[in-house]
Amino acid sequence: MEGNTVESLLQLQEIDALIGDRRVRLSALRSESETLVAELEGLEKETVALNARLEAAEEELRHAERTVQAGRATLKRLQTRAQEVHNMREHTAARAEVDAARQNLELAEDELLEAMQDQETARAALTDLEGDIASRQQEYGERLSELDAEHRRLEEEIAIELDRRSNRALRIDERARSMYDTVRRGRADSALAPLVDGVCGHCYTAIPLQTQQVIRAGRVLVVCETCGVILHIVD
Repeated sequence: MEGNTVESLLQLQEIDALIGDRRVRLSALRSESETLVAELEGLEKETVALNARLEAAEEELRHAERTVQAGRATLKRLQTRAQEVHNMREHTAARAEVDAARQNLELAEDELLEAMQDQETARAALTDLEGDIASRQQEYGERLSELDAEHRRLEEEIAIELDRRSNRALRIDERARSMYDTVRRGRADSALAPLVDGVCGHCYTAIPLQTQQVIRAGRVLVVCETCGVILHIVD
């Protein structure tokens, strides 16, 4: 194995670490962007719900107003008719009708007040939400623009590093590169680790003396039998 193979693999690993770091940051940016967009969409849905609530409150208010108007007209008509009775029996019946109409009117007026309060509450909530949405749209819009710019920058950096990796990989022995790619595949950490005082620098497992000699000779790549990383000596 050429003497600079391990050095080349270490350089390749450094590039892969840079690429991995930028991809992690990209993932975080996407997650933040999705969160911001989801919050804005949630506010918009809440606005739709509040608009529907306000519309229902206004419809209830109109119905209550019509009921009160009809109740007042009924009460006035019955009061007028009560003045035209000719005997006690008719007077008693007319008075009962007037009392019932007055009670119905009072109930209708109470419902009207409740409808007015519901309308005012819904309108105030909608106004507050619209103000909140306007504020967040500006704040989130600015942040989303920043995230988009950072996203593009990271993608450009990743493209540059991938091109650099490709050029570096071409100059590495194919078998060594294949072993490196195999070891690295599925690993979140390094594919290479130094031999430190006779132990693996990654998992700290003791390496047999014969294997240590093979590693120091530098003619072939050796992997740790415990954790699978490629072992190398440190000058």
